Amino acid sequence: MNELGFNQTELAARCAMTGQDQFPDGQRANITRERIAKILMHCKANPGKSAARVISSQELRVLAEVLKVSIEWLAGRDLVLWDPLAEPHRASHILHIMNEHEDKATEVLIWAEYLISPLETPEFMHKHHEALFSDVDILGGQEERRKVVQIYDSIGNAQRKRLLDSKRKRRKLIQFIFSSDIKRIALGTEEYAGIHKGLRKACLENLANLISDSSDGIELVIISAKEAQQAKAAFRDYDSIAVFDEGFVLWRYRSGRIAWSEYPMHARRYRSVLKGLQMGSGGSGSDTLRAVRRLVGSIH
Repeated sequence: MNELGFNQTELAARCAMTGQDQFPDGQRANITRERIAKILMHCKANPGKSAARVISSQELRVLAEVLKVSIEWLAGRDLVLWDPLAEPHRASHILHIMNEHEDKATEVLIWAEYLISPLETPEFMHKHHEALFSDVDILGGQEERRKVVQIYDSIGNAQRKRLLDSKRKRRKLIQFIFSSDIKRIALGTEEYAGIHKGLRKACLENLANLISDSSDGIELVIISAKEAQQAKAAFRDYDSIAVFDEGFVLWRYRSGRIAWSEYPMHARRYRSVLKGLQMGSGGSGSDTLRAVRRLVGSIH
């Protein structure tokens, strides 16, 4: 409500309109201003006797639609799986929950087999997404592939826009990447084979600029082949994992599906693995910057 600028009266009016669309048979939820007040009252540390104690599935559906969030997030359900092909409209839900946890976090740890979208240039990111999801052609044709690429481009562009926002520089963003994976960008092998060397070089130059200024709170940790062995077993099913403090973790499967959880046990498990990699890496920020600049120089 705060993000959208809704007061209780406006939220109730929007719920009434949405309820008519979702439940035209008359079985819709009656979410009045008074009902919203009772729901909000339950969120207080000491809710009054008239506070809402139960919320119906119909009410959740209407509120989720009006507030532009997922039903799972509203209900606090654990371990949610999202398929971008089956539910492309839910990309906004992913962004909402990531933005919420990023704003609260002091440290975001991300491991990926590639540079995360905010650290890529827009042109490189688009080509990378096309290559990354090329197998979608087999599953559903060129149109399905285009949809997936478009969804991940929109998410990546939104994340890049937020990356250097001064309000968010208080949090530290650390990406972990295996040395073999970042070298593939410079060499133009595997999924990068079809990306022009000029785009690959510009992307790595941009990365060097981002990590050269420590005040931006962006750090890159390059994991050697030896150090990577212990992590590969934990990461085997995914191509990326993001942990926001100890309150939120998000995984992406190689198929493009995304799962997330707000259950601290899941977040702590992967945070522990990533912090262990950070301690074992041994290299300083200046060492990493030199390594990236060497990769830039190797592209001719």
